[in-house]
Amino acid sequence: MSAIIEDLNNDGKNDLFIVSSGGELSEQNEALLDRLFINEDKGFKKQALPPYFENSAVVKAHDYDKDGDMDLFVGGGAVANDFGNLPKSYLLNNKNGSFETVDNKTLENVGMVTDAVWSDFDGDGWVDLIVVGEWMTPRFFKNQEGILKDITEEMVDQKLTGLWQSIIPFDINGDGELDYLLGNWGLNSKFTSKEDYPLKMYYADFDENGSTETILAYEKDGEYYTVAGLDELSSQMRFLKRKFTSYKDFAGKPLEEIFDEDQLENATLFTAQQLASGYLLNAGGKFTFKAFDASLQVAPLTTFLKFDFDGDGKEEVLAGGNYFGVSPYHGRLGSLSGNVITSEGTILEGNQLGLNFSQKAVRGLDIINVKGTSYVMVTYNNEKPDFYKLRHPNGDLP
Repeated sequence: MSAIIEDLNNDGKNDLFIVSSGGELSEQNEALLDRLFINEDKGFKKQALPPYFENSAVVKAHDYDKDGDMDLFVGGGAVANDFGNLPKSYLLNNKNGSFETVDNKTLENVGMVTDAVWSDFDGDGWVDLIVVGEWMTPRFFKNQEGILKDITEEMVDQKLTGLWQSIIPFDINGDGELDYLLGNWGLNSKFTSKEDYPLKMYYADFDENGSTETILAYEKDGEYYTVAGLDELSSQMRFLKRKFTSYKDFAGKPLEEIFDEDQLENATLFTAQQLASGYLLNAGGKFTFKAFDASLQVAPLTTFLKFDFDGDGKEEVLAGGNYFGVSPYHGRLGSLSGNVITSEGTILEGNQLGLNFSQKAVRGLDIINVKGTSYVMVTYNNEKPDFYKLRHPNGDLP
């Protein structure tokens, strides 16, 4: 879920846009429609939006066409009951307070989006769009005077498909050029990936029963093996119980001995070549990926917050994360306490700063001000929010 508070009809009052999603919802269920509420002083009035039915993951606002009103990018996260089928994302153009979808097939089919940011990555005065997501590479869309064009291959020459969770602009080396911090799955899970042997996901209707399945596979000694065991696989694909009548028969079998060659060749293949969180370092307008050190690899990084926490006139970035929506085999990914990244590239661990996000799944970080006192508000999945008081309005964490 994601929401923004912005003046979307230029009347000087903030309105509310909420994206909708739900794994139990599918097809044209009205609960999947995103919602726009216009501020009318005495309350909010719901306003109609284009009727797209997607599990939306994120919404980001910016006047990308410079016509004086806020436009929206809405990123699709996943298709309910059909993971691996690419959802649609939408660019919504603001026409005097009403929104229309913009025809941009590349952006519409960008992938399984988790986050996005409007940022002028080429410094030409037109704010561009960067989109990140799972089983995809960070995608760079250049704003050509109101038209967004995918120029990813011109900006990044590395193999960077990953399970990307978050992005934020930040000059991490203090050279005056904007870099981008990227939250990924991290290096503390049972998933493994190498440049030549990426983590793989095959998507197809393997048992031809009208519903699709996904097969995760990792490399060991030059061969690929399924992440899931026989019980988990055969619960979805019954033919495997007939093919392997005992655990001994299944044990140690590489992927190619479990599934037929044509099954794998006809499946859609996704890869994650990079699992480390890190940053895209700007070197004269081209970007090179650098991994963070080990303290930021212990869990998925799901969100960032930029603020001058120590009052030195330079912004830092607070990173939050952890994820528990995995099977018992994978274990809870909950070791991140919350780290601060400085503009000199130094990383301060949360337990040194009075933070304790560990064993909680962080989903949002914000600064709020109450009667002149600033707090970091931390929101979680299935937990009450926490509030950390700053030592002074532009000061240190506790």
